[in-house]
Amino acid sequence: MSQSHLELHSQTEAAVVAGSTFASELDLTSTSAELLGTLLDQSLDCIKLINPEGSLQYVNRNGLCAMEMEGLTTVLGRQWSDLWPPAARKMIEAALKDAASSPVRFEAFCPTAKGSPRWWDVSLSRVEDRQGRWLGYLSISRDVTPPRLAQEVAEISAAEISHRLKNSYAMVAGLLSALARGRPEREEFVGEIKDRLSALGVAQTLFVARENAPCDIHELLPALLGPFDHPECPIAVKDLPHVVIDQGQADAIALVFGELAVNSSKHGALTSQGTIAVEAAFVSDELVIRWSERSSREVEAHSRTDGQGLRLIRRILSARKGSLSLEWTVNGLDAIITLHVEPRP
Repeated sequence: MSQSHLELHSQTEAAVVAGSTFASELDLTSTSAELLGTLLDQSLDCIKLINPEGSLQYVNRNGLCAMEMEGLTTVLGRQWSDLWPPAARKMIEAALKDAASSPVRFEAFCPTAKGSPRWWDVSLSRVEDRQGRWLGYLSISRDVTPPRLAQEVAEISAAEISHRLKNSYAMVAGLLSALARGRPEREEFVGEIKDRLSALGVAQTLFVARENAPCDIHELLPALLGPFDHPECPIAVKDLPHVVIDQGQADAIALVFGELAVNSSKHGALTSQGTIAVEAAFVSDELVIRWSERSSREVEAHSRTDGQGLRLIRRILSARKGSLSLEWTVNGLDAIITLHVEPRP
């Protein structure tokens, strides 16, 4: 038998021995226990059995590989919380306490035994025997490091883009101020433009500054609409409910209003002496937002169709459990955005 086969055989035997306490408590025969250990070893996830006191009783072979541990003897009998970084141990202890009554799931950082950085998606649930006696916990950990790192890269890139946008707005505002300096007839106009650029900067950085925190519609919509409001076409934001949505849905709403504002500035109320009203309602987990604009002139027929931008917006909203309906009139548009909002504890 080769060295690799010897190591595999010895690890399988050790896995069965390590889980023998649980196997006997579950009234499994030795053959069933060995089969169970062999099957668990095939899982790509890190599977652990933890006794009621929180110490490790079993880890499957692929789990040992994922955690870059030499063997079972390095972890058996150790407190599970001790394998985590100090900053995460209180969370682990709380998870064990909660899992005694109901399953728990969380995501946390824990480097391997060799120091390799890893993020884990962990589920923790209570284990009982056939008589309902509590034997301990079953923990299943999945390595989610690649998508987590990809998310961090995306967030860093978004923050960099946001920073550059704010700098660009500030540079344009500075150039406008320099051009208007000493010319009173231009200074008032430039002051208004600078306020708009500042508001656009706030809207662009709204989500990055929140670090993925959910958004309240009552706060979000005024921030998005403020840059487009002006005396020639006031935007009336009516009573808004306090409804918290996730960032993905908030981003989708921002894109919708951006597209509607661009279209309006080309063909609708924002390019004439018109009006825009925005209102929202929340009923039975459905958030409905209505954009109603009326122009002082007739909207050209070719403008009352879905362009590439609106078709893209519909796809984005659909991915966020939402929809967009458009109702064109001779001199305006009613756009209705509907989003399904998951209940929050």
